[in-house]
Amino acid sequence: MGTGKRTKEDKERFLSGTSLAVKVWYIIGGVFLLFTIMFSISALVLRERSIRDYEIRESETILNSMSGSITANIENYKDISRLVMLNKQVTAFLRAPAEEVGAGLKNDTIYGINDIFMVSDYVDSVFIFRSDNHYVTTGKGLYHIDYDLMEDETWHAHIKEREGGAAISLNGNGAVYRANGNQLLTIGRDIYDIYLQKPVGLLLVNISTGMLKSATESQKGSKVCIVSEDGTLLAGDKSVSEYFTSDMAIRYTMVHKSVRGNKNVRMISSIRVPDTPIIVMCASNASAQSIPVETTAVMLLLFVTFVVSISFAAVFISRNITHPIYTLSAEMEKTKEAGWLKKIDAEMPRNELSMLKESYNSIIDYLNDLFTRLIDKEKSVQKAEMRVLHEQIKPHFLYNSLETISFMALDAGAKDVHSALETLGSFYRNFLSKGNREIPLSREISIIKDYLALQKLRYGDIINDEYDISEDTLDIKIPKLILQPLVENSIYHGIRLTGEPGTIKITSYLEDDDIHIIVRDTGVGMSQDTIDELLGRSETPVEDQNASFGLKGTIERIKYYCDYKDVVRIRSEIGEFTEIELIIPTKLKEEERGNV
Repeated sequence: MGTGKRTKEDKERFLSGTSLAVKVWYIIGGVFLLFTIMFSISALVLRERSIRDYEIRESETILNSMSGSITANIENYKDISRLVMLNKQVTAFLRAPAEEVGAGLKNDTIYGINDIFMVSDYVDSVFIFRSDNHYVTTGKGLYHIDYDLMEDETWHAHIKEREGGAAISLNGNGAVYRANGNQLLTIGRDIYDIYLQKPVGLLLVNISTGMLKSATESQKGSKVCIVSEDGTLLAGDKSVSEYFTSDMAIRYTMVHKSVRGNKNVRMISSIRVPDTPIIVMCASNASAQSIPVETTAVMLLLFVTFVVSISFAAVFISRNITHPIYTLSAEMEKTKEAGWLKKIDAEMPRNELSMLKESYNSIIDYLNDLFTRLIDKEKSVQKAEMRVLHEQIKPHFLYNSLETISFMALDAGAKDVHSALETLGSFYRNFLSKGNREIPLSREISIIKDYLALQKLRYGDIINDEYDISEDTLDIKIPKLILQPLVENSIYHGIRLTGEPGTIKITSYLEDDDIHIIVRDTGVGMSQDTIDELLGRSETPVEDQNASFGLKGTIERIKYYCDYKDVVRIRSEIGEFTEIELIIPTKLKEEERGNV
């Protein structure tokens, strides 16, 4: 125990007593050793990555070329197959009554089909089926047709959902196949009557795998193959198809898989041809491709340059940085001890440290100027707020006028008018009264009740108000006049727009030293975009720009008052309700409380 403790103390004493220059040498030596190790590892990784990148580029070039060629050929056959629906012999065959379908009509139909496809290579056969299972075909040889499967809605679904468009499958999706086992790529589509716009027949164009074979043969010197989505070889190198996995059929993007244990194949790449059940595969072996000589030379040059640079840097740091840093640090300590923002006066070398000194002094000047401007701005804001609040209406003139009109109404027997004026006078006395910017919640609720009483005189029974105010919140002070804009918003942008009676409910309670005040209305609700705009989550400006007295202005006041953002929460459901919750800490320090 004692030996371990002494060793630790000796280590700390050695490090603390070692000069910065020596420490720099230690760091440089460690960096050099680390760089050497990392350089060796990076060279190996770079070589492997270079080989793999080469393989990927070559594979993608081959696969994209083959996929593009196959897609182009299929699109060509699709375009030609569209002509079948307009051929008069085919149309006559499909429209003819069952009793008129004979050898002559079928032969005419076959001639019409051959006229369309006579210039098309690799077309093995063309089948046209009527709805009564009569069909014609241009195929030569023996074919098997599974009528039971063709009558299955599941089989026909992949063609039907195309609504006359082409659907690609193998062997007619299992319904039409050659007796000799040769695979066929089938283009199937419903034939629509051009007048009735209803399917009257089914077209199956079978393309031989010779088309796919030509695509593989175009990639001379490459190991490629084409398989079906279940891995059946359609064309190309059989040894490559043995690396097929089911995920190659699922993904339509390029798939690259490393192969281990085979010196002839390092990587298998594949891509599924869009909108077809066929997958193109390619085997790569770029082991003979090493890093170019230029790359090796650059890496060696970088290593030598690093050794020279790090040696020069060590000397430079020792002579030009270590000592000036000591001086700069000492001057900053003097500034710290002074207790105020003081600029550095010490002379520094004409290098980056001199720039650092000037930047530091510039920051000091900027901060001093900023503090002065912030103080002046805060004073201006306070004066402006008071001036705007108290200059909107001259209180004494307003009170005297309301009192005079009230007595005139009473003398005239208009008691309702007298009562309304009394309520209005009470509202403005609370609204415009002098005093602190914070008032008890009970007084804020009184202002709201007077305000709603005046609104009821205008809107009648359309507005109903409810209060669920916890007694332990009545004496808690909150920013003055923060609820009236919320209630006003509930009336004008909530309840009134429904055209039906609605309820405004105000709730308060204490939780974790925070007072929660909730204003809920049963109005038209708010969209999420509006909520985001009000809470400042959206850059799109709110349509109501009256930010001083509007809803958004009130939200900003509360955020400024509490000095953090998450003080307002809005919940709403379109056509049902809007609920605005204010969360105000009850124990804010005076210096933490913003001016409202």
